[in-house]
Amino acid sequence: MARNYTNLTLKQLFLTSGHFCPYPDCGSAIVEFTEDGPVVLGQIAHIEGSSDDGPRPNPTLTPAQRDSFPNLLVLCAHHHGLVDKIDSAYPVETLKEWKRAAEKAVTDRLSIGATHVSFAELQIVCDAFADGDIDLPSTPMIAVPPQTKMDANELTDAIRPTMNIGLAQAPQVAEYIRRQAQLSSRFPERLRAGFVREYDRLVAEGVTGDALFLSLIAFGANSAVSAQTDGSRLFVVRAAAAAVLCHLFQVCDVFEAPAR
Repeated sequence: MARNYTNLTLKQLFLTSGHFCPYPDCGSAIVEFTEDGPVVLGQIAHIEGSSDDGPRPNPTLTPAQRDSFPNLLVLCAHHHGLVDKIDSAYPVETLKEWKRAAEKAVTDRLSIGATHVSFAELQIVCDAFADGDIDLPSTPMIAVPPQTKMDANELTDAIRPTMNIGLAQAPQVAEYIRRQAQLSSRFPERLRAGFVREYDRLVAEGVTGDALFLSLIAFGANSAVSAQTDGSRLFVVRAAAAAVLCHLFQVCDVFEAPAR
């Protein structure tokens, strides 16, 4: 049966996986960062069967439910084959527990990473964006309540943990931008323009809502890591990317402002 994963589902899966196989004591990378960019090594596994004839079948699920984020997790190739071929040893609740544990670990590591975000991480993330066309209309630069703007852009509670982590570091981003503006008066405009350019590109491809938010974080983080970036550093960089995005989100430089 053909699989039909939405763009949002794929973004959620790989950004909440922590880039490592959740099988206990495995730790195999499911995403490898190379000089040419990230390479996906993991495989998408169904918690409840992708069909009525597959492992752990649930005939009550619709095709859309079978291929939705709650029913999926990413495993290394070895353990994907293992849990499907010996499915009686790996029941639904076991796989759901692996998924919950992996997602909690990602949130915990991102929170820890945020405490280590410094101007050095903000610089490498900002440098990935600060090369845009500066000829853009100005914005009011007035902060709006995050929930109001989330509602206006159809952002859900699924991204709230990342949003909260990013907003907690947003004042540091504002200070970094202020200092950079003293060295280059056009830096804030260039940074904003770079983000807007990537935002517009994604919107033109039909990316919206949570997928758009996660895609912008992934772009900023992936542009700032290399094959030499270790696991702990990866989460610091991702927290920095979330902080930069959330600062611009809060002051209405990216995403739509709520109607007044």
